[in-house]
Amino acid sequence: HLAWMARRCGPLVLHATLSTQQDARVWHVAWSPSGRTLASCAADKTIRLWGEQGGRWCCQSILEEGHQRTIRWCSWAPCGTLLASCSFDGIAMIWKCDDGEFDCIASLEGHENEVKAVEWAASGQFIATCGRDKTIFIWEAEDEQYDVGAVMHSHTQDVKSLAWHPHQDVLASASYDDTIKIFKQDGDDWRCSATLSAHKSTVWCISFSADGKSLVSCSDDRSIILWHDLGSDSAEHFELMATLTEVHERPIFSVSWERPAPSIGSQAPLGVVATGGGDDAICLLQPVVEGTSGRLDLLNRHAAVHDGDVNCVAW
Repeated sequence: HLAWMARRCGPLVLHATLSTQQDARVWHVAWSPSGRTLASCAADKTIRLWGEQGGRWCCQSILEEGHQRTIRWCSWAPCGTLLASCSFDGIAMIWKCDDGEFDCIASLEGHENEVKAVEWAASGQFIATCGRDKTIFIWEAEDEQYDVGAVMHSHTQDVKSLAWHPHQDVLASASYDDTIKIFKQDGDDWRCSATLSAHKSTVWCISFSADGKSLVSCSDDRSIILWHDLGSDSAEHFELMATLTEVHERPIFSVSWERPAPSIGSQAPLGVVATGGGDDAICLLQPVVEGTSGRLDLLNRHAAVHDGDVNCVAW
């Protein structure tokens, strides 16, 4: 089953539980740009689209007959009419909504085996995929055509997850090799512009702040690290600001940074970070950055929110 929470000025409150008849592990969830649709993907090889009707959340559509194995990740395009998915079958797929119905319009093939994550750039011009084969593919998206723009071999082990900068075509990746890498365009090619090393085990997930100046990561070492770009919006000079440990009792699999809207005449606040892990718990953290120092404050910890691992959290 799948549950999602709503925050009300402090502790999380259970708002709805979304269940399927299939007893399949849910791997990933992603909110549409409008916030009205939640996509989930699972071991049953389906993508389910959830929405609110009559005050209740229900499954509005099931995308199936596409992938042949577990679907590991899904990601919405900024336009909200395209959805990307990737699977242990080694393929990423692009789904398009036309008159309320989703159809697969493209298959992205190139990885040697399991594809672990797929993410759409904020510009809508690029899609990134990563996998067990240690590679990251950058796909150029134009007029519903998807061509390989670059293949990066910078990591030495599985690449677990990806995150695009919210305002620039800059990509961050997390890996089984315990590192985070930052990639930028260099002419017609892409290059690794920075390697962030501080975790002592697999880095499972990463998430940018709303302004793109900070990054948060979580790991198998049960730590959460706050990074901040000390450069002039170059997205190349991320430095370790704070490390928080012992908020989860087991590996932390997912992290998501809230992106609140800016108030009139002021910048957006940093927002709250949510984490989920193998201890079946969700934590809410408040990042604080002050000049060249920072910290992560624990706001709330909610135990036993699921009957098993929390594989994904998403604002």
